Amino acid sequence: MVGLTLSPEQIRAAPPEVRRWLEQEIAGTLGFEPPARAIRPPEQHLVGATAAESREILEAIQGLLPVVAVFFELGREAAAAPAPGMRAFRLAEIQRHTRLSAVEQVLAALDVINDALRRLRGDPDAMLAVPDPSGVCFVADATSVNVLRLWQDIVAARALPSAADPAPAGMVRSPGYHVTMPMGGAGYDMET
Repeated sequence: MVGLTLSPEQIRAAPPEVRRWLEQEIAGTLGFEPPARAIRPPEQHLVGATAAESREILEAIQGLLPVVAVFFELGREAAAAPAPGMRAFRLAEIQRHTRLSAVEQVLAALDVINDALRRLRGDPDAMLAVPDPSGVCFVADATSVNVLRLWQDIVAARALPSAADPAPAGMVRSPGYHVTMPMGGAGYDMET
């Protein structure tokens, strides 16, 4: 038999999947049934963003890096599908992926994203993402799909050049790392 001791700090710092697994193991060992986590769809006016709306929302929030990070989290694979056409994301996982220090920051970012959608649509009740007191955020499938496509388009458009590609004007290629760096008019040769 192997024993393992974890401090409360280690458990709190563990990824949500590990904490859920620990919860299940402890409950099973003690003979308890873990509490059922029924995810109920939101009652608010959840809307799906089109591809064009996703782009416009990104343009509206682009100066707020943490908000942009949360926005792109909505394009990830969801934790659950509580109803057809809907996805559910765990706020703690969004927090971990974006490296924000508290779930409250994720909620504040979602408020900014929802405000951008409301201004865009002229609908004061529209919500792109609906947080739930149970620690889940609901998003329409269409929104997730369009946010993911937007991310993929941006990554494809800004792909790093390969080592065989010539450096663009005003850029110098670093031979050892195969990246280009802007030089502000003056050339600079890097050796590795």
